[in-house]
Amino acid sequence: MSGVHVRMRLGTEHYALPVENVREIVDAGDISPLPGSSALVLGVRNLRGQVLPVFSLAALFGIATAERPARLVVAEAGSKRAGLAIDEVTDVGELPPASEAAESEYLSGSALDDGCLVGMIDVDRVFAALEEGAPR
Repeated sequence: MSGVHVRMRLGTEHYALPVENVREIVDAGDISPLPGSSALVLGVRNLRGQVLPVFSLAALFGIATAERPARLVVAEAGSKRAGLAIDEVTDVGELPPASEAAESEYLSGSALDDGCLVGMIDVDRVFAALEEGAPR
């Protein structure tokens, strides 16, 4: 997979989302927690009058982070939309084709870019996992 991606940091790890799945990037802002929800669900955020579910990518990927997520990537896959909490956006641009097989079910592969290993997020798989982990 190659093309334009939004690169981001979660803890000390780097990931990328295809730009066609990114609607916008916003400050985390005020996230209202949902009592009884899983660790994946940070809560909901009012984004210009629409309720946006907010999920922790770090929790889904098993990454320990000490800091509160600063930004949200508002991602879309079909008719689904959610805020994915991240530490920071590091770049938007072309990535080389995947050179490594994915070691995670949530990645389509990984690429070496400027000496940094970048996991390429499979948005459909992430959304499927979030639906399964979300409270019913």
